[in-house]
Amino acid sequence: MTATTITDDILDFLKRELRAIRPSLPVELPAAARYTADLNLDSLDLVELVARIEQRCGLKVPDADLQQFVSLDATLQYIVAHNPR
Repeated sequence: MTATTITDDILDFLKRELRAIRPSLPVELPAAARYTADLNLDSLDLVELVARIEQRCGLKVPDADLQQFVSLDATLQYIVAHNPR
């Protein structure tokens, strides 16, 4: 698998999970869209997203790192940088 394929797979996973958490989100989610300002996600939505990321990617996200999860792009970068697989 190439790095681009892995990145695309993670981005697809994130979009799928966001729509599962908040079904009212549009099908096409811009990667730069900010979770709270643009997508109107609340803190519980973000906690749910992080829990799903931890389960799927085998990560343990420290509470101090939660502030980094501000958009799909930022979340993708975090996962790629911290993914043990």
